[in-house]
Amino acid sequence: MRYPELFILPVLTLTDYFLTLAAEIQRSKKYADHFRIEHYELNPVWQTQVAQKKWFNPKHILLTVAIVVLLLPLLESGLMPESFVRGFLGCLLVCFGSVIGRHVCNLLTFRRIEQKPGEISGQVTMAHSLLLSLSMYQCALVLVPLVIVAVLSRTPVAIGGVFGVILLLAIHLQWIRKYNSQKRLLNKPAQPTAGSCS
Repeated sequence: MRYPELFILPVLTLTDYFLTLAAEIQRSKKYADHFRIEHYELNPVWQTQVAQKKWFNPKHILLTVAIVVLLLPLLESGLMPESFVRGFLGCLLVCFGSVIGRHVCNLLTFRRIEQKPGEISGQVTMAHSLLLSLSMYQCALVLVPLVIVAVLSRTPVAIGGVFGVILLLAIHLQWIRKYNSQKRLLNKPAQPTAGSCS
C-alpha cells in the first residue's frame, strides 16, 4: 500500500463526529446558560443528529466508508503524480485536524466554565450566522502559520494543508450564505394572494 495515511481519514471523520456530540453534551451543562445559540453543529447536514445526540449515525458511517472506498483505488492506482496525492492528503488531514482541534478547544472551554462558574456571568444570544463567522475567522489561526510553513518548506503536504484551510473557509462561507438565504425567506412578509381582502 502506497498511502497508508489514507486510513487516518476515517478515524478523523469519526473523531470529528463523536467530539461534536461530546462537546454538545458538555456545552449544555453550564456554557449554554451564558451563550445561547441556535445550533452547536455548524454543518447543516448533521445538525438534527447532533441536536438529538445520536451516537450511532448510519448516514455518517456510510459516508465515511464511501469516502475511503472511493479514494483508495483512485490514489493507489498510480495514475496521479506523487506530489498531487501528497498535497491532496495534506488538504484532507489538515482540514479535519483543524476541525478536531476546534472541538478540543471547545471541550476545554466548556469544562472550564462548568468547573469555575463564578468566572463568568450574564447571557449572550448569538445568531447562527455570527457563530459561523467566528468559526471562519478562527481558521486564520491555522492558516497564517501554515502559509509560512508552506512558503518555507514548499512541500506538497504543507501546500495541501493551506488548501485544506482555504476549503474550510469556503465551506463556512457557503453555510453562511445558505443560512442567511433561509432566514430571508422565513422573514419575508407573505404576499397577498389574488382575491384576498386587505
